[in-house]
Amino acid sequence: MSDPLRLGQDIPYAALTDPQGQLSLEQAALQLQQQAPTERATFSRGYVRDTFWLRFELPSATFEDQQRWLELGPNFVDDIRLFYRPQGTKQPWQVKQTGDLRLGRSDIDYRNPVFVLPPPDNGRGYEAIMRVQSSSTTILKASLWQPTEFLGHASRSTAFWSFYFGLAAISTLLAFILAIVLGGRLLWSVTAFSITYLFVASIQGYLNWLLPELGLPLQHYLTSVLTLTSYIALLWLCVETVNMKQHLPWAHKIMMACCGLTLLLLILIPLDRYDLAVKIQALFYLPTSITFIISVLYVWHLDHYRVSTLLLGLSPLICITASMFGLFSAFGWIPFRTEIYVIWQYALIVNMLLVMAIAVYRIREKKLEEMEKHQLVSELKAERDASFHQRQFMGMVSHEFRTPLAVISGSLENLLFLEPGNSDRMSRYHKIQRATERLVQLTDNCLADARLAANDLYLDPQPVNLFELVDSAAALVQLSDDHQRIMTIDGQPAIAMAIPQCPVVVDAALIRIALSNVIDNAVKYSAGGAIRIDCSQQNGRPTVQICDQGHGISEQDAQQIFDRYRRGTQNQRGAGLGLYVARQIARAHDGDLRLLSSSPEGSCFIFLF
Repeated sequence: MSDPLRLGQDIPYAALTDPQGQLSLEQAALQLQQQAPTERATFSRGYVRDTFWLRFELPSATFEDQQRWLELGPNFVDDIRLFYRPQGTKQPWQVKQTGDLRLGRSDIDYRNPVFVLPPPDNGRGYEAIMRVQSSSTTILKASLWQPTEFLGHASRSTAFWSFYFGLAAISTLLAFILAIVLGGRLLWSVTAFSITYLFVASIQGYLNWLLPELGLPLQHYLTSVLTLTSYIALLWLCVETVNMKQHLPWAHKIMMACCGLTLLLLILIPLDRYDLAVKIQALFYLPTSITFIISVLYVWHLDHYRVSTLLLGLSPLICITASMFGLFSAFGWIPFRTEIYVIWQYALIVNMLLVMAIAVYRIREKKLEEMEKHQLVSELKAERDASFHQRQFMGMVSHEFRTPLAVISGSLENLLFLEPGNSDRMSRYHKIQRATERLVQLTDNCLADARLAANDLYLDPQPVNLFELVDSAAALVQLSDDHQRIMTIDGQPAIAMAIPQCPVVVDAALIRIALSNVIDNAVKYSAGGAIRIDCSQQNGRPTVQICDQGHGISEQDAQQIFDRYRRGTQNQRGAGLGLYVARQIARAHDGDLRLLSSSPEGSCFIFLF
């Protein structure tokens, strides 16, 4: 024969439940002989603490005068005892014992317990009884092999698992390195999920096989611990792959709470209540698994079924679906089938490939980000240098303009004094004077901008009367024949009352520039009418309101009028520095300049000191 004979599918058996585990071999044999061996499925009873006895027969034709090797599993069963003797005799029973708590004792050096059965010498075959007891799920797989066929099977299986765990080790190391270098909860969840490979190694019996010198049932307890923690890691991976915290915050809280509660169940393992821990864990796991499946479908729909989103959610979806069927099988709710665990193991391989895909994608993304960052830093440095040189140039030019402008202003004053009766020339002199004042204001703004942009801006604060400072700033602005300046204090005309003292500590030169800029704008951008300047107190803070009767400022322009070198869409005059410099001066004094209101009837600005 090439395929093994399997207990249940090929070899029927009779089963007996021993709730207290107190039956002797003779008592169990007597009761089992009264039952026909009719069981045809793999023996599975779920998480129960009962002891079970199984009776089956191995005809002499099964052996063909050659020994057979009986492979038993799974490795997490605590205690398996095989009793056998020739059929129809009263010979003493031959006994072989293995199990997870007995470090998987075996006649053959292999990861699964293997017993060697010699060919029967009476031509009748064997009568066999097995005693099975487990603190984990109670499942028994037994396969009867020809030695040569078993060796071929063991070689192929070992080669597969060597490749499997080698790939698992590489993907785990890669995920760990990427989690450290790149960070992010997704990569850390992938790294945590890698403990599942150690869980598979325990299930496959590699710990007891490779570390027999320990003499401790390490595999027994590690399997129990990893069963719970693997489910926790899987739930965490599921949460991160679909970014549940962002898309479904309520579901994220439920999933993480279940992870924390499942982690507390580890306390039950040293108390020898692992079966209770798994039952409680199943109460958490089943609803959270259904929640995740619904969440994946929702996120896929939300992201319009993008390929990257589909692939990212597919691997944990396969894992969690396979784990649900594995859980149903472990509890005995559905018949045990090896294919369920094969799907789970291959789903882990899919997860390994996903890890590598994420690694390649993240590394590529990281390199692109670094390239963009270097390019941005280079462009920002070039822009900063250009801005610095521009301010230096503007400051230098403005400073150089001050001397010739002072000469022009002095000469104009002399000419105005010498020829007061020549109306034609006086008109020309006034035009020259207004142009000169415009240039003086521009140079003052450029110099103020250079000072404000400097890292070591120096203010010269001195106590001054705010009302007198406003009056001197307003006097610097040349009004047209169509404009009228109205100064008020708390809404009352300044002429009708004595100017009160309103002491403020400011850099008078800079504040004068700021105030004159706003007043000058009010004149420039209104065809005529009153320019109202009101000084008052608001919540204990001195304020200055400057209002005009112009056409107002559009909502679009209001967003940019305080930006450097930006002018409104209707403003074709000026350098775009006035309001920017005025606001920066106000903020340098821990105050502010704001657009208080604007309408087709005019605009109103307010200084806060």
